[in-house]
Amino acid sequence: MTSASLRIAGVPVVRDLFEPAAALFDALTDTQSPACHTLGRLPTPGEIADADIRAAWPFARVVSFDVFDTLLVRKVAAPRDVFLHLATPAPFAAWSLDPVVLAQHRQEAENDARRRGMIARGSMEVTLQEIHTVLAERLRRPTSDIPAMVRAEQLVERALCVAHPHLREVFNRAVHDGKVIWCVSDTYHEATFLRELLSECGYALQGVDVVSSADLRASKGEGRVLKQLAATAGVAADAVLHIGDHPRADFAIPAQQGFLAVLHPWAASRHEDRVSSCPGDSIAMGLAQIGSRTVEPGFPFWWRFGYAVAGPLLSAFATWLESRLTADGIDRAYFLLRDGEIILDVYNALHENRPGPALSLLESSRRAFVVPALEIGNASMTAQLLACENPRHAGEFLERVGLRARDFGAAFRAVGVSAETVVSRDNTAGMTAVAALFSRPDVAKAMLAVSRTERRLLCRYLAQEGVLSPGRIGLVDIGWNGTIQKGLLAVASLERTALDVRGYYLGTHAGASADLMGSEAIGFLFNAGAPHDHARAVQQLQQLVEFICTTARGSLRGFRVEGVRTVALHGAVDHPEPQLAAIRQLRDGAVAYARGLAEERQVFGAHPISVEAALRHFVRTVRQPTAEEAAAIGDITHGEGLGADRARAFAKFTDAPFTAASLQRDYAAAYWPAGLLARREPAALALRSLLWLRGG
Repeated sequence: MTSASLRIAGVPVVRDLFEPAAALFDALTDTQSPACHTLGRLPTPGEIADADIRAAWPFARVVSFDVFDTLLVRKVAAPRDVFLHLATPAPFAAWSLDPVVLAQHRQEAENDARRRGMIARGSMEVTLQEIHTVLAERLRRPTSDIPAMVRAEQLVERALCVAHPHLREVFNRAVHDGKVIWCVSDTYHEATFLRELLSECGYALQGVDVVSSADLRASKGEGRVLKQLAATAGVAADAVLHIGDHPRADFAIPAQQGFLAVLHPWAASRHEDRVSSCPGDSIAMGLAQIGSRTVEPGFPFWWRFGYAVAGPLLSAFATWLESRLTADGIDRAYFLLRDGEIILDVYNALHENRPGPALSLLESSRRAFVVPALEIGNASMTAQLLACENPRHAGEFLERVGLRARDFGAAFRAVGVSAETVVSRDNTAGMTAVAALFSRPDVAKAMLAVSRTERRLLCRYLAQEGVLSPGRIGLVDIGWNGTIQKGLLAVASLERTALDVRGYYLGTHAGASADLMGSEAIGFLFNAGAPHDHARAVQQLQQLVEFICTTARGSLRGFRVEGVRTVALHGAVDHPEPQLAAIRQLRDGAVAYARGLAEERQVFGAHPISVEAALRHFVRTVRQPTAEEAAAIGDITHGEGLGADRARAFAKFTDAPFTAASLQRDYAAAYWPAGLLARREPAALALRSLLWLRGG
């Protein structure tokens, strides 16, 4: 085989075959979107819709808008989730109905009312009054309750609906330009109520026609409403621009009839959207959708990620945490730096001015708590010293515990490696040698001296922060193995200090219960590795959860005494500036989400959020990333900490120009293979082709 060729699965592949990949990618991209090179990327669906609206605008005498999921969006995950909140207002509140059961009755009542309408009138279009007439029958309520039942659902709609901020701008432009405006909805709400609802959400409706399928007994989906309106107004179809979110009723059918139809991408039918199983989930998911989908141009990616992905995840955890701290009688809760900082920010945004235990941040890191605890001899402590996600020199393992590798040349020679030997977790012999190095008497003695010195400093800091004072304390962190909790307990044991500690974590792996000395570590998403499906979903890209919970500060290396205070010693900031900006934006988005959720809870109640809902957007992002997500998240670099500064990207191509070998190497090394494949660049196109050819 020559230097100009490679061999994949025994078949020679000429290196030059990969050179046209960029040209092919550019040609395909130009075909898909001729303007993409001017823009620097493929346009978003929202940008495409806006361009279509601008192109049609000069020819439109009339601008017709769909109402729900277009002019108005609901703060719930799916339209049917409205019914989950019916149990809150009167008269339903007095009947003590389960929200989920009532929602099911409400949906079945609508289905029944539509069947009756088809039999009686030949139309399935019904009014809210007719639906609640059937619902009253199902609930065995007198007909005198029906008006109040209707008003209750209208009250819920008023509380849930807000204007789509971008489409309100389009609406206002139509008013300014003197267009005739129609608001047309396929709905059970009558036009009178729709007009009130739109007005309350900030739409100026003077001279605007508001039309409901419930009044007309005909729908856009049947292809009758827009034709009827155009005929009545004496307007040709090609002078009417209709904007809506439904692929068939708002786009395909009007376009077939000659209307200027634009599909605006609220996309309420995205594959990650689904009917919620409880009121808390409906609001949590609905807010995430509004914050991430309704702004054109969009907020920065990492703000949107913080709002729509990290926001529900951390707010669900904070909701669970607040109830656990209260139930367990926690006196003081310490949020462990670095991962606990954003958790505390979200907790405070969600529970501002709520009574509860004293909350504070506690300087911590695995290294700063493991090294002082080494004398205890627990396997979970010493195992942390061998953590190795990236290849590194053997000498670094000593340096991470405060020893100089050059002082232990004899020990290295005795175990068969040098300080410069590169080892990794895939190199069994190398890792075995490093483990043997820690067992050498001279190394163990030096480690013990460092451990005792650092333990004295750590105990001074813990006493200063009130950790060692009487009372039950809670530790809050991202979790996984509960290493810091175990280190704290080990240090307290070595110092003969009794502690009453509970650990509250985003998730805990199966081995987290070892070496807890009678304490307890509880996970929210998964506890001791169960349920397995939740643990597996997170472990697909656990590093992304760690990035969500990181901060812009350097890692804690230890402590020192300054006067009467014990202060933290931090390493250098271990994120490049673009990554620091991403961290700040993510944090701002997550906190904005928590504040929005807190406001909605004042109206709808502080319902818990299920683990399934908390993970939904995270899991979709990891398993089915968009090209934007793949590029932004894929460029993030991650290392294992413990004083190490070596890191690698989640999912990024390293070589340009790339080769078959480099593509396979990048794919094997990626934390996130799905993200690497989803990137929209020539290397990803070539990698997908290689894997396709190999049947992988």
